[in-house]
Amino acid sequence: MFGYVKPCKPQLRICEYEVYKAVYCGLCKQLGREYGPFSRLTLNYDFTFLALLQMGMQEGGGAFSPGRCLLNPLKRMPCCDPGPSLSFSGSTAMIMFYYKALDNYNDGGIGQKMLALLVRPFVRRAYQKAAQQYPEVAKVMYDTISKQSDVESRLCESVDEASEPTALALSGICALLAQDAQQKRVLERFGYLLGRYIYLADALDDLEEDIAHHSYNPFLLREKLADAPFVPPEQLAHIREEAKGSLFLTIGEIGKAYSLLPIAQYQPILENIVYLGLRTTVEQILQPKEAKHPK
Repeated sequence: MFGYVKPCKPQLRICEYEVYKAVYCGLCKQLGREYGPFSRLTLNYDFTFLALLQMGMQEGGGAFSPGRCLLNPLKRMPCCDPGPSLSFSGSTAMIMFYYKALDNYNDGGIGQKMLALLVRPFVRRAYQKAAQQYPEVAKVMYDTISKQSDVESRLCESVDEASEPTALALSGICALLAQDAQQKRVLERFGYLLGRYIYLADALDDLEEDIAHHSYNPFLLREKLADAPFVPPEQLAHIREEAKGSLFLTIGEIGKAYSLLPIAQYQPILENIVYLGLRTTVEQILQPKEAKHPK
């Protein structure tokens, strides 16, 4: 997961944003407790959403108490207390990080290979601990990671096929949150669509970088531009428009699946992310780079 599943902050009430931050902080602390301080670097919005979703489907899930943050130690802030949802989300983060490090070592540049070697001892220990706690998550990732490698090695031009492994991974992980068979079917569908959204958003966000490094990107391969030294602005605009259409259709389907979930808590926050945040993130990705990163 890459940090694309986040709220539209301006549309959250202050109290809702405080709850969201408290879950984010609680997950950060959970990672530190279970896997050490370096594990906190794996924290992102996607895993916060996963924890919120699991707590949201439980009656009375999630308790909060004042705590201190390493980045702001003088001020006590609300923080989500340790619990199964934070543990599940944090362990999932470590398992995914392990496979990401492996991918960087196998297919990355010299810098990524060196970094992967440096973090390998820590990542391996964290993975072994997380996989022992949640073997189902480890199995889901093991079963899907080879499919992603196969897609990329074949230089697959189909965007649907390229996004399939990530979609299946999230489908399997979300299904583990289900409490009965009906919930499982809905969560499998929801997770599948969410995984597809994350993959497409990441591919769209990396367009310029993948052009520069001739890296795998299904949007470029579909347009026969994977090896092009330069992509004209009009062609790049066409790719972005096509990707935008695919992402917005996927977001619409995510909303339909979400509406079938039995949300008992944090409904305003979850709805903000699903109905506003996902779309806002795509619109931010589509902004010119200089607008996203002003000097």
